[in-house]
Amino acid sequence: MLDRAHRLALPTDFRRITRRGTKQTSSLVVAYALASDRGLSRFGIVTSKAVGNAPTRNRVRRQLRAIAWEVKDARSADIVIRALPAAAAASWDELHSDVLKTLEKLKVHA
Repeated sequence: MLDRAHRLALPTDFRRITRRGTKQTSSLVVAYALASDRGLSRFGIVTSKAVGNAPTRNRVRRQLRAIAWEVKDARSADIVIRALPAAAAASWDELHSDVLKTLEKLKVHA
């Protein structure tokens, strides 16, 4: 679980990152990143109803949070990860490797 310091909560932050940040798309997620001067990474997770029903969305959201927790110290950026409908049918290993590859392709580094 991400602690409060590593979470994005304000809608204005989500909007700012998705509009001004670098975008990288994969088959399971779309990731946006914007460099931060805070010295730590903050993550926001978006799972729309297109992903599935509430239990499915919550499972995908928990998996994405776990992946974000693994990489939270790797860079200093604000990152929004939006799950695509295909993420609901993906296994943990597929989702994990896809998100890590997508985050590596983003041009924001520590």
